[in-house]
Amino acid sequence: MFYLLITLAMGLLMPFQTAANSRLRGVVGPAYVSTLVSFSVSTLALLLVSLLAGIPILPTHEMLAEAPCWSWFVGIIAVVTITIAIHLFKEIGQLQALIIPMFSQLIFSLLIDHFGWFGAKVIPFGTNRIIGALLLIIGVTLVVVLPKLKTQKTGNTSTGSRQAFWQLMAIISGCLSASITGAYAQLSNIVGNPVQATTVAFFVATMILLLFCTCLGKTQLIGKAFSRSYPWWMWTGGLCGAVIVFGNAWLVPKVGVGVFVMALLVGQLALSMLMEHYGWLGAPRKSITWVKIIGILLMLAGVALIRL
Repeated sequence: MFYLLITLAMGLLMPFQTAANSRLRGVVGPAYVSTLVSFSVSTLALLLVSLLAGIPILPTHEMLAEAPCWSWFVGIIAVVTITIAIHLFKEIGQLQALIIPMFSQLIFSLLIDHFGWFGAKVIPFGTNRIIGALLLIIGVTLVVVLPKLKTQKTGNTSTGSRQAFWQLMAIISGCLSASITGAYAQLSNIVGNPVQATTVAFFVATMILLLFCTCLGKTQLIGKAFSRSYPWWMWTGGLCGAVIVFGNAWLVPKVGVGVFVMALLVGQLALSMLMEHYGWLGAPRKSITWVKIIGILLMLAGVALIRL
């Protein structure tokens, strides 16, 4: 139960991370530049923690030999997922861009547990997990889908085969998100320390992003993120990201990929409701309804049932 509560608490960081990264992108411009700033803050924070705790930063020869080559580049997979998400809102609309990746992430995380992919502990499908997943899906529908259906407006979404392509990309995005969760946990098991595993993954991704931005001549935009003309909190999304990924590497081996993803989602949606209700960080005000409250309670019941 302790680890489940910690995971729920980490989910509370995600809406703040989203708000900060959104504000950051509005200032610096291109998404890859704002992602570089966010990843740089995450990497610096992790490096500082490693130095203060006396944790080695570089992996040993044995770690490099044991871990799959791709596992060191899992941070780049996260960048790809973020890039896809940015395009989804324009191509298939806000509702589909939220729901398709969310549901595919939930289902794929349960498959990871069931088959033990990424070295995860095998947790087969059972009655509790199936009922819990259904409760979670119903809860997400009440909290996210119904309100969006009522307010959804026709936008410049794609049509025909182009829309089908981006719907497929939305499914892939959700699967990649679940895969990243499993991959971070696997890397943590091999390295033996979640801080070191997270630091290495973020450092590699940051260096590749920096090289990419340098080649495009966009590094001068980074300074805008720390200008006194803009809110200081907009670059703290990177700190939230570091905590969430560290929690990923630490908690998944203890609770499983499925429970981690679902508990994170519940925490995320719960705080999102409060942010909209009170208008925190500039969020548009939306009242909390009984339907949403029931949805959150169903999601909590689903996560608890899966955890049993």
